[in-house]
Amino acid sequence: MRINRNKFGLIAALLLLVHFTWAQDYNNASQLAQRLRGLANSSDAATLKSIAKTEGGKDIWMLTLGNGDVDTKPAMVIVGGVEGAHLLGVELATRFAEGILADNEDVLETTTFYVFPNMSPDATEQYFAKLKYQRSGNANQTDDDRDGSLNEDPYEDLNGDGLVTWMRVEDATGDWITHPADDRVMIKADKNKGEKGKYKIFTEGRDNDKDGAFNEDGEGGIHFRKNFTYNYPYFVPGSGEHSVSEKENRAMLDLLYTKWNVYGVFTFGPGNNLSSPWKYNRGGASKRVVTSVLSGDAKLNKFASDAYNDAIEMKNAPASGQQGGDFLQWAYFHFGRLSLGTPGWWVPTVKEGEDMTPNKDKNVEVNFLRWAAQVNIQDYF
Repeated sequence: MRINRNKFGLIAALLLLVHFTWAQDYNNASQLAQRLRGLANSSDAATLKSIAKTEGGKDIWMLTLGNGDVDTKPAMVIVGGVEGAHLLGVELATRFAEGILADNEDVLETTTFYVFPNMSPDATEQYFAKLKYQRSGNANQTDDDRDGSLNEDPYEDLNGDGLVTWMRVEDATGDWITHPADDRVMIKADKNKGEKGKYKIFTEGRDNDKDGAFNEDGEGGIHFRKNFTYNYPYFVPGSGEHSVSEKENRAMLDLLYTKWNVYGVFTFGPGNNLSSPWKYNRGGASKRVVTSVLSGDAKLNKFASDAYNDAIEMKNAPASGQQGGDFLQWAYFHFGRLSLGTPGWWVPTVKEGEDMTPNKDKNVEVNFLRWAAQVNIQDYF
């Protein structure tokens, strides 16, 4: 599909509406549903429907923004919650819809947006649960350690603080040492440099099934962005028994393949080809199964990336975080549409002072701890 650069430039500018800061917390599933219903009730240009319910009973919402015959106008898909641990993506997708309806509704005369605010509601709900831990998978029970039992070795809150955290245990047979710039951070000992491990690290819990591993088969679930057909990772925890095995993945694909007016997909998640555009690789582009962005598409990606970087003025973006089975790559390689993604925000790089031990390897955890202290975040470690 040929895309007019001026039209795409307009859409890229609208996407930048979501670059902001806010003070309130995120929404749980019921709060998000109420917020989306409010949007649909506030404008004739918005319609809301649930395209599926997850294994955990959560709705997968699709908010359609447009006037007139929406399915015949050029359309863009906006997706949040592709990674369950990335709650910001849900907020950004929702705020995008709010920004269109509040300040840019005129664009809906010529363009349609299909907004999927949260594709991982089972996972994001863990943030609001009594016991909190980083979660990426849905509520589908899985046998991650392939011992014939399901979810028999979960996390446990041993100290009763409501959080599942990491534990380190001093052990001469361990593989881990403390980071030279901050001894709260653990890194693998590099034997090539003569480093000797001093610790073992575990997630908080017990070895319930007595197999020598801790918490390796809990509420793992299937990850939305590990379950797609492009470069699908077989036999990997979180990827599912086969590609597109999950209700939410199937429902989205079944719907998207009926939307012939879609020319682009925009993802709020770890995948980031806006800060750093995909590069054309002649060898990859020439394969029977293409593994490189095509030359013309690479130029369009750079065009969008330049506009994005000029607008947000944020440096040192994190690595893209692309992986097998992810949605960002599927949208381009298997859906055949322009596919762009950004996490929306990342921790700024802290300028080191004279009193700081140099963070020579640019460890992201060390950088986060220093940034959190600088901006006076409480209880950050």
